[in-house]
Order: sequence, then C-alpha cells, then structure tokens
Amino acid sequence: MFRDISLSEVAFLTFQAVVQVIIICFSGFFAAKTGVLNKIAQKNVSHLNMVLFTPAMIFSNLAPSLSLKKMFEIFIIPIFFVISTGISYVTAIFVGRYLNLDEYEGNFVTAMSVFGNSNSLPVSLTLTLAYTLPNLEWDDIEDDTPAKIASRGLLYLVIFQQIGQVLRWSWGYNSLLKRIPTRVNSYTDLEAAFRQETSVAGKNSNSTLTTVDNGFGDDSSNSIHSASPEPITVQSGLFGKVITTYKKFLSFMNPPLWAMFASVIVASITPIHDSFYIDNGFIQNTISSAIDQLGSVSIPLILIVLGSNLYPSSDTPPASPHYKRIVIGSLVSRMIIPPMILLPLITICVKLFPVSILDDPIFLIVAFLLTTAPPAIQLSQICQLNELYENEMAGVLFWGYAVLSLPTTIGIVAGALYVLKWAKA
Repeated sequence: MFRDISLSEVAFLTFQAVVQVIIICFSGFFAAKTGVLNKIAQKNVSHLNMVLFTPAMIFSNLAPSLSLKKMFEIFIIPIFFVISTGISYVTAIFVGRYLNLDEYEGNFVTAMSVFGNSNSLPVSLTLTLAYTLPNLEWDDIEDDTPAKIASRGLLYLVIFQQIGQVLRWSWGYNSLLKRIPTRVNSYTDLEAAFRQETSVAGKNSNSTLTTVDNGFGDDSSNSIHSASPEPITVQSGLFGKVITTYKKFLSFMNPPLWAMFASVIVASITPIHDSFYIDNGFIQNTISSAIDQLGSVSIPLILIVLGSNLYPSSDTPPASPHYKRIVIGSLVSRMIIPPMILLPLITICVKLFPVSILDDPIFLIVAFLLTTAPPAIQLSQICQLNELYENEMAGVLFWGYAVLSLPTTIGIVAGALYVLKWAKA
C-alpha cells in the first residue's frame, strides 16, 4: 500500500539527507584547511576506517538479517554492474573523441565515467533515506522495518562496490590511470619538469607505502595491496596448487570482504546468530553492541575524508591546458549521458521483470543513486600515486560533489519513488 507523497515532500526529505552529508563533508574540508587533516593524516584516518570501523559497520548491518537465500537473490547486481559499466565506457569513448582529447586525457575521462562512487554518498544517503522515505517496504519480507530496509540497501551497495574495486585496481590503476612515461608534458616547461623529476624518487617511496583509500573500498581497502600483490611462489603438485590458490585468495581478501564473510557465517548458523542478536545475553550485550558502536563511526569518517579531499593542495603540479575539457567531459560522461540511458532501462526492467530483487523498493533507490553518483573518491588517490591530472581530479570532485550532487540526488530520489509507484500500479 502506497502513501501519497508530494514532490515537494520528497524533495525536502532528500534535501535534508543531502544537507546532512554536506555538513559532515564541510567539517572535513575545514579540518583540511586548518591543517588538522593534511594528506598524511587523511591517509591514516582512511586506513583506520578501512581496517576497523567500516568492517564493523558492514557486519552490524548485514549479520542480523543476511541469509544464504538472500545471497542467491542478488545475482542481478553483477548483471547491473556489467551493463552500467559498458554504457559508461562507450559514452566516455565518444565524449573523448568529440572533445579531441589525447590518449591519456581520454583514459582519464573513461576512468571517471566507469568508476562511480559506490561508498560514501550512496551509503550515507541509502541509510538515511531508508529511515525517512515512505513506501520502501518489500512485500517479500514479513514485518519489514527501516532497519531491514537499510541492511538490504547496504548489502546491494557492498556487492556492487566490491566488484568495482577489483576492476578499479586492475584496469583503472594499470591502464586507464597509469603513470605517463615522460614528465615533460605540454603544459610544463623543462625547468618545471626537472624539478618534478627530482622529487619523484622521494615521493614514490612514501606515497606508495602510505596511500590508502577513502572508505571501505570505494572508496576500500587493499589499494596498493591490490595494485602490487605479493609474489606468489609457484609450487608443484596438488599440495602446491592448493597453497597457491590459498595465497591468491588471501591476496584478494580485505577487511570489508572478511566482514562480509563473517556476516554470512553468523547469519547461516542459527545458534550463533541467536546469541548475537536474539538471546539478549552476554555476547549480544558485549561483542555485538561493541561492533555496532564501532560501525557507527564509519560513515562520518568517510564523509570527513571526502570533504578534506575537496580542499585544494598546494603541492600539486599545474593543470593541463585542456583542464576544462577534461573536467566537463568527465562529468558529462559520468553523471549526465549514462543516466539518460540507464534510468529508462532500469524503469522498464522493474515494470516488466519483477524478479529477484528488482521489485525491492530500496534496490530501485540504490540503482538510481549508483547510476548518477559522482566519480569514485578513490580515483584521486590513484592519480596521486601515479602523479597525473591531480588538478583535474580535484575539479571533478568539486563540481561532482559540491555542486551537482544535491540537485541530481533530489531529482533521482523523486523519480525513483514515482517509478516505484508506477511499477506497482
């Protein structure tokens, strides 16, 4: 049963959620401006968040309501990821050619287009909207509550995000945003290039060791670990293959993934699940409660680091002469053209194919938010690591998050609710 809600009411509810995010981000911007959160501090806070607070948040949101049946129901998410990534990639190629960008500039635009934020903004907005918007209850869930809605939304986001992280730190790091072979670019003179070259050796060792991400994978986890995995010793025989496979598995895993794995274990074993969330005994009142409190820190820290990243750094190299083209091309190929294709496609699928999680209202909200989300914050760290287009990256982050996120989010949430009402009619 749908409760009628006006466009102005939807806009106001969404506006409150977005403003809440902006206020927290601004505190991070202010901390960076005053020097409290410099680059090193940002990386340390991000690393702490990734290895401790974010896994706790994932566990506390997934373990209470996750089940093996639900894991089988989310097969639609990898399909959605492939389709959305493919459309974004083709769009970026055409935009790059239209703007007459060279290979590296075009690759940058492609990276901005295919790697959207699936962590900070979508997660915080999903959790907030799950408790404020009406008509998000799923008919397949008995006695559905805002807490259950938020848990499902987080599950969809985490699955989408982890798939994206694997691609981001392979294709993105090694190809799309790879280091430019020569530091003598068209926009730097020989003297500036020489100064940059002499500082590269000192920067590389420190940045490689300290660079981490801004969240749990979007924006997560094993940034350098994924980019430069530890060498795996080749061993012969069946035992050697088992050891090699095990080492590959460990090199792939990260704290958020371990938290997801632990959530599945706890949710699948009834006695353990009951001791954590039902019996109201020692484990629930100590371990479970402590994990919940740790998890509550994650989202504010993610948003604080996001805001600190928006503060311009004084030690970045000069911008490219095609700065405006690159920034505009990145935003158009990420937040404008792909949504014009994907949103109608999602709408048709929800109406005609109400299978799996397609008829879950919170999935529609998540899908719409992911489709119009700005580029992933983690891309800024790849640019810092490979020392390319750092000014362009800052421009994309500013316009994408500080300017475009508010109106696009209000419009997209209102559209999602009306699509949901139309699909259920």
